[in-house]
Amino acid sequence: MKKNYFGSPSNYIYNIIVIISFFLSCICLFKYSTSSEYLKFFYLKFLYFFIITFLVLFLLRFILDRAIITYINISLLSIGVALIIMELFININIKKSQAISDLENRAYHAKKLGLEFDKRSKFEVYNEMLKRKVKVAPSIPPNDFFVNYKFYKSKEDIYSLSGVSNIKTVFCNEGGKRIIYESDRHGFRNKKEVWDRNEVDFILLGDSYAQGACVKDKDTIHERISFYTNKSILNLGYQGHGPLMQLAALKEYGSTKKPKKIIWFYLETNDIDNLVYEYQWDVFKNYLIKPSYSQNLLLKQEQINKNHNLIIKLIYADKEIGDKEKKSKTKYTAKNFVFDLKQVIKLYNLRLLISYFIPREYSLVNDYYSPLKTFKTYEKILDEAIKVSSKWGGQIYFVYIPSSSRYFSGGIQRYSQRKYEYMKKMILGKKLRLIDLKKEVFEKYDNQNLYPLNLNGHPNEKGYDLIAEYISKILMEK
Repeated sequence: MKKNYFGSPSNYIYNIIVIISFFLSCICLFKYSTSSEYLKFFYLKFLYFFIITFLVLFLLRFILDRAIITYINISLLSIGVALIIMELFININIKKSQAISDLENRAYHAKKLGLEFDKRSKFEVYNEMLKRKVKVAPSIPPNDFFVNYKFYKSKEDIYSLSGVSNIKTVFCNEGGKRIIYESDRHGFRNKKEVWDRNEVDFILLGDSYAQGACVKDKDTIHERISFYTNKSILNLGYQGHGPLMQLAALKEYGSTKKPKKIIWFYLETNDIDNLVYEYQWDVFKNYLIKPSYSQNLLLKQEQINKNHNLIIKLIYADKEIGDKEKKSKTKYTAKNFVFDLKQVIKLYNLRLLISYFIPREYSLVNDYYSPLKTFKTYEKILDEAIKVSSKWGGQIYFVYIPSSSRYFSGGIQRYSQRKYEYMKKMILGKKLRLIDLKKEVFEKYDNQNLYPLNLNGHPNEKGYDLIAEYISKILMEK
């Protein structure tokens, strides 16, 4: 009996699936042929997948009988419905989490604990101080200028590694009190007299942990290290720094002080992500590929201040742009609905979730994709830092800092967290001194108590003190 490939409802459904796979193959081919070199491999993965899917389904329709076609239809439709339900579930949970800001969530938990909490955002505190004629600036991560505020700068501009110098700097609030500190002559967070020294014993390189996020000056890691060791330390850490910025800080500032010991922070939360963004900008990539490259930032603080103040004025003039901690609630419109519908159809949030657990070159969304071999590139950056510091006999102490999400996410580990053993092996292979805070600090204490209000974020005063105490112990070993 001759098979009927088109007459039954089952075959109609199967044909529609085949046509959809062909249509998606054409879209991927178009995207691949018109995309930049940076995104070629991203679209190539999908192109292969949909072409193979189309060819297999197309050939099977001539081989399989109607009953098996029906089973395939049921399987494919079931998978499709399940994926849509998962996407909707993720989308709804994202909307719920976005309904309340981190600041509001912390204020809520502080109230439950009977603690006071300053609900004002950085934007609000900054503008209130301006009205009182206080000389003030907000702390803005340097990487914000090429991630969130890239329209305010060109690639030819000077790119600072710090903030405005000699000014009250409005920082973060995770425990209840908004931190405001006085920046030093180069926009970092140090006692001003440390720059008067020809040499220092230690320098600290890192991101917001090194900067002392959300604690007073006396409770920052570098001040606690100074307390425990009675040695001089220059803190060159700043929020948003990734490994290329740390290398840049070592070359631009650290090399002038010739420290015998360099404390190099590695935060598994976002250092690799920061590297992806940094590497796309020649101004930072040059610190790795051009050994003698420099922006001469040490001599350009006046220009850095001028650029920062101009951009701050533009950003903080608009609450919608400047107030990232308190987003105004907007009405859900038809445009929002269309956007959400597109995301559901494309399974965007599901693909993004999966992408967090695989290397970024295999990411399923282009926003998170990078062709960069991130961990190999990180190793090259570290090799360059070793080469630079060896010129004056400096030794790098590699500090492994676990992501706080390890202790608040029920054991779910992203890709970067699963590279813990890889990183340890790599560091020990270079004969660097490894300071493993995951093993020696956070796993030895009730780790959630080391964070403000027992919430995910930066460490509290106790957490920073334990970190500094252990680092100091290793630094002072003979």
